[in-house]
Amino acid sequence: MDPSAYVPAYLERSYLDAHPELTPAARELVHDDVWQRPEKYAVTEHAQALVAYARTHAHLLAELDRMEDLPDEEFERRRGQLFDETRLALAKIVEADCLVVDAHLVAAMLSDMPLDDCISDLMKIEARAREYLEGSGCGFDIDAPHFWTRGALESSGLTEAQLTQSDPMMIGWLHALEAISQLCLATARYKAASSYARCVMRAAGYPSHAEGTVMLALARLEDEDGFFEFVRELHSAEDAEGPGAEAKGAPHAFVPEDDELAAVNRVPVDDSPWFLLARTLLLFKSGRERPARRALRDFAERCDGGAFFLLNPTYIDPYLPVRPAVREAWELTHQAVWEAEGAVYDTPDFVPWAETVEGIFDASELFAERHGF
Repeated sequence: MDPSAYVPAYLERSYLDAHPELTPAARELVHDDVWQRPEKYAVTEHAQALVAYARTHAHLLAELDRMEDLPDEEFERRRGQLFDETRLALAKIVEADCLVVDAHLVAAMLSDMPLDDCISDLMKIEARAREYLEGSGCGFDIDAPHFWTRGALESSGLTEAQLTQSDPMMIGWLHALEAISQLCLATARYKAASSYARCVMRAAGYPSHAEGTVMLALARLEDEDGFFEFVRELHSAEDAEGPGAEAKGAPHAFVPEDDELAAVNRVPVDDSPWFLLARTLLLFKSGRERPARRALRDFAERCDGGAFFLLNPTYIDPYLPVRPAVREAWELTHQAVWEAEGAVYDTPDFVPWAETVEGIFDASELFAERHGF
């Protein structure tokens, strides 16, 4: 969840809590104003540190975007310089307020350390955030279905989703879990990746594709029964929501929703690039050649860029701290293939086989020509 969403949500909730006398019309004005000028509402040291983090994070991503077309050598030099500058800025934020969890997370992920050491650091950050939530009296409960007690809901008058979206510590804790799950997947810790991702999925109001991590992990473990049972659970959840219902994890309440962006990022299970790719990998690894070919064609046809990214590993900006929302459908496909890299290339004959399947190479070339890759 981007700080441009949860930081204003926190500031808005804090202001409304401090001014319960406001009329509905005044509350609406506050809502509009806080999203346009969040710094105006940052009146505490913690709020100011959060705003500083949001600005640092936005600057980091904007600079990475500007570097896309640089030659490789210049790109590496400029990126290293940007990462060093960002880590210095994050250190100042943490020094001012150690409770800005995402500042700790991004600083750890920007450091030049082995993945195992990074996972260890992230686990410490996650533990500290969880301990703070448990001891803060905010109503957090690790055993509650969506992590909030009934008392927290009743006293605040908010839903689980609203509580999550407007609590930066909660968002930081979820980010830590999600980042750990993704790094576990990248380092072949598949059971751990699935466990952390399932925990993320329990949160309401927190947009993610943690289900994709679970599916890729189960596919790599060749757990066919577990994989399709998990898919059935996802289908049941979709059916329970019903037509027109809000998708699980969808932002609402404090967080304004971009309908176009939401449509790209929310996909039914059957259209998910994680599901379609993981199913293909699972069938291939189980030696079921014909179903695997059908599944691969399905992936290539239904996921824009599926064939291209599978056959042509393409760099993706690092997740800082977790996968960002996308604005193009092919970017979602790119994320799924990127995250599957460890599982896919741990099966060295998978990609060469995929290239021999009729129509896959042509689909890759067509996508590359259409998008200028």
